[in-house]
Amino acid sequence: MTKRRGLSSLGLGLLISILGIAISFSPGTSDWEEAIGLGLLFQVRGHHPPPQDVVIVSINGETAAQLGLGEEIPDWPRSLHADLINRLTEAGAGVIAMDIFFKKPGIPEMDNRLADAIDHAGNVLLVAYLQQQAVESGAEILHIEKLLPPLETFSGSAAGLAPFVLPKIPVRVSRFWTFNGNDEMPSLPAVALQHHVDPEGHRIKQILINAGLLPTDTDIEDIFKHIRSDQKIGNRLLKILQTDPPTELTSSQLQGLTALLQLYVGDSYPYLNFYGPPGSIPTVPYQALLTTDPGELHRFENKVVFVGYAGAYQPRQKDGFYTVFTQENGLDLSGVEIAATAFANLLQRETLIPLSPGSLILLLVFYSFAIVLLFRYLPGTLGILLGLCTAALYLLLVYHLFEQHNLWLPWFVPLALQTPLALILSLTWHYRQMRISREQLRELFGYYLPNEVIDRLAQDKDQAMQQSEAAFGVCLASDAQQYTKLAETLEPKTLQVFLNRYYEILFTPVRSRGGVVSDVVGDAMLAIWPSATPDQSLAQKACEAALDINLALEHADFEPKLFTRIGLHAGTLVMGHVGAIDHFEYRAVGDMVNTASRIENLNKLLGTAILASREAATGLQGIVTRELGDFPVPGRQQPITLFEVAASDVTVTPEMRALHASFAEALAYWRQGDKATACDKFEAILQNHPDDGPCIYYIQQYRERRSSRKNPLG
Repeated sequence: MTKRRGLSSLGLGLLISILGIAISFSPGTSDWEEAIGLGLLFQVRGHHPPPQDVVIVSINGETAAQLGLGEEIPDWPRSLHADLINRLTEAGAGVIAMDIFFKKPGIPEMDNRLADAIDHAGNVLLVAYLQQQAVESGAEILHIEKLLPPLETFSGSAAGLAPFVLPKIPVRVSRFWTFNGNDEMPSLPAVALQHHVDPEGHRIKQILINAGLLPTDTDIEDIFKHIRSDQKIGNRLLKILQTDPPTELTSSQLQGLTALLQLYVGDSYPYLNFYGPPGSIPTVPYQALLTTDPGELHRFENKVVFVGYAGAYQPRQKDGFYTVFTQENGLDLSGVEIAATAFANLLQRETLIPLSPGSLILLLVFYSFAIVLLFRYLPGTLGILLGLCTAALYLLLVYHLFEQHNLWLPWFVPLALQTPLALILSLTWHYRQMRISREQLRELFGYYLPNEVIDRLAQDKDQAMQQSEAAFGVCLASDAQQYTKLAETLEPKTLQVFLNRYYEILFTPVRSRGGVVSDVVGDAMLAIWPSATPDQSLAQKACEAALDINLALEHADFEPKLFTRIGLHAGTLVMGHVGAIDHFEYRAVGDMVNTASRIENLNKLLGTAILASREAATGLQGIVTRELGDFPVPGRQQPITLFEVAASDVTVTPEMRALHASFAEALAYWRQGDKATACDKFEAILQNHPDDGPCIYYIQQYRERRSSRKNPLG
């Protein structure tokens, strides 16, 4: 049983593991974990403090209203943008990332003012547009990506140009590109990080040269391409920064360089670690910055400032994207806030870390087997409770790793799919095993109890134990001749085998005729045919079973053969549990049962095999009986009339019918009181049937009575 349970547990754990892995890696269904699992983790965590290095300058409908301008930013006087950049430059902003695409020329004078401001600042990044175009090339269609810069007037003055690609279709944004396309173009957050940490690349170059990883004449422009194409260099450089960093670097510089190198050796498509709903990153309205006292602009010193559409008031959601923190009123996170979030993630190395495919498979397999073993091997409710507690602890672990270490472990598939599936299948297996065990117990107890009694015990043991039923029934009591002598000559094991074979011969006719074996003691058996109301057909079945038993014993293929005496009686009996403390037996009790046993004993006196009372022998069909007379029975005031159940109509012989007729004539004289004539007739029968027990009995009775009359003092 234990081995079978172990194999079934192994199979169940393997099945649930395979299903979890298949769901986790299936296209479409794998998005459940991201949409539901990751989404809930963000919602539970809520607001997460962003780094202080990034600020957003927001442009929204309120900005346009206060400045008296239209909502189309490209139509605004570009002198406003120039003033904004100049004020940020005066405040000492580290990097200014303009998430505004300047596609068309405006008023030349104002365009020039903006270009001068960009050039003067020296740290302005402009967003470029990444155009994707499908081109047919023979039988293939090539997808070509082309970077469209803003107006040359501005792009020539900018410190860098970079796209920031987000989906325009209505799907949840959860990731961003650090490098785009086959040309590995860095995105706006990546370029902002590089300009914030090492704008000229001198620090990285010097460390590489000192470590002997690059020749001294390597161009600055090629350094980062070299690191990107050969990540071994970046990993070695990361190890140097961790184990033996240059002493001239401050902790802030060391952290920035580590983040920059991690950018180049890391995933090109990492998961965003959102800081919360719109406005979670410090945000200053565009119009407020233009009117703020210069003395209060120190908050922008050394900060990376992202400028673009953002804010709580965006009538047309010009630059909104559906994310986990999209508000119930429809307000999405703006593109500029997502760009700022991506930059902050890169700077703090806080992008989410999903499990690798191999680690995910191991986790799903381990969790499947753990939860299956709990559900399978612990009993009932305890197993369910501990399994659910394990699932809850796993969820707490997932949240802790997410909240403290930015490690994203799946929970939707393990908890929402694998755990219920393991529970359902385990309960189904338990139920099936219980059904099998119950059927086995039912079959086992069926050897001792009727099926209806087993059903009552299963439903209510206490009530069933106390319940007793008065009913009509026919009892068949049997006993084997010379069993005690046989038992003394056989080994216990041999005797057991012999008795089992013997009882198989007795039980088969009883059960085939609808009877119930009520009691077995040694070589004696008590079988009953119970009924709620008197039913003479039960006596028919009992007598047929008695004849079948004798016939089967006569033709049995084992030795020694036991001559078996049978007594039958019909009447009222009580069915119930008899016993005390912790041992009970279900049996028939009452005078009728005792009478059947005493009738069986009378077979010794009469030399017969099967005796039945008048109540059991009346109305039989197809069975030949012989009335034997009235006999006193211990415990009863009135004698009972006994019949020999002799044979079936099929097996009866003419000699037996003649015997029965002659015996009936002799018995009639006996009952009339003419014992001498009766005795003469009994003796005449013995001439042709010398072994007829009833005749011998009556002759002996007559002679004993005559002897007692001749010797009254004897």
